[in-house]
Amino acid sequence: MRAIERFDGAELFFSICEQLRGKRVGIFGHLYPDGDCLGAQIAMHDILTRCGAVPFMGLQDEPIAANLRWLSEPGELVRAEEIVADEYIFVDCGIMVRAGDFAKQLPRPMMLIDHHVSGDRFAHYNFFYPEAAAACEIIADFVDQKKWPIGERAATALYVGIVTDTGKFSYSSTAARTLFLASQLALQGADPHRIFVEIYENESREKFALLQRFLASLKFYADGAICVGRLTERDFAETGTAAAADTEGLVNFPRTIKGVRVAAIAYDREGKTRLSLRSDDPELRLDLFAAKFFGGGHFCAVAFTVNDPYEKFEKTFINALQAHLDSFSGGHS
Repeated sequence: MRAIERFDGAELFFSICEQLRGKRVGIFGHLYPDGDCLGAQIAMHDILTRCGAVPFMGLQDEPIAANLRWLSEPGELVRAEEIVADEYIFVDCGIMVRAGDFAKQLPRPMMLIDHHVSGDRFAHYNFFYPEAAAACEIIADFVDQKKWPIGERAATALYVGIVTDTGKFSYSSTAARTLFLASQLALQGADPHRIFVEIYENESREKFALLQRFLASLKFYADGAICVGRLTERDFAETGTAAAADTEGLVNFPRTIKGVRVAAIAYDREGKTRLSLRSDDPELRLDLFAAKFFGGGHFCAVAFTVNDPYEKFEKTFINALQAHLDSFSGGHS
């Protein structure tokens, strides 16, 4: 029987957390927080509170996706710019600029916990593991190694981060360690069925209206290897949805079409274009493609923003993506 592979650093991680006793600590994630980002913030809030620190969770103006709002308490998330702390921690945010402009004004953070393949290691202590399926998996592993007590809420938050960042345990990043840690979180109070219902069976009619428009917009390129869906500001306005919160997960629909190697969603945001790409093949190295446009992410899931409307950027984007697929068709790494 193969042993479960663990992340090193658990001793150092908890040593740092305990050194923060009595200090105000700001906990930040990336813009447009997903389940892994929010889950990691909540879990760190629990751990630091148990260590005697005074933690605050920061959030930018972007609304949290409707299917994640049940995780946080009203008023618990504070505007990031309003937090003045002694130390700062970033989770699920390997590139500091992804946290927003306010982060430029902060001193060097105490700690970074991240799993994106693209990252800057900008903190004093960087718990950076690209092989992890989620930032929440890293924290859950540290907690399990040290048998650290966490409450039901923190266990739930960590489970949410893992289940969402693994696509319900279906992505290639899912390892034996991932499934083991999910089971340990369930033993500590996370309810897999309740979490599944809250996240995946609680969508609004408005989001389904947006999904209809997204699916109707799909275009195929490169003999069906590339599929791109487009949403406009008019689509959001007429369906009563929000760009960041309600586009979560839409790109996974074209990803499941037979023959599609890369699926993408492009949507308008204040004259700019936000693009999110997904693939099932880690050898395509989408992270390297996103880096060309100052974006980042994982081997199979990336995002970036350009300062042009999609109509102006579309040809450049498709040509660049086709060239990238051609260059990696031989399975480069």
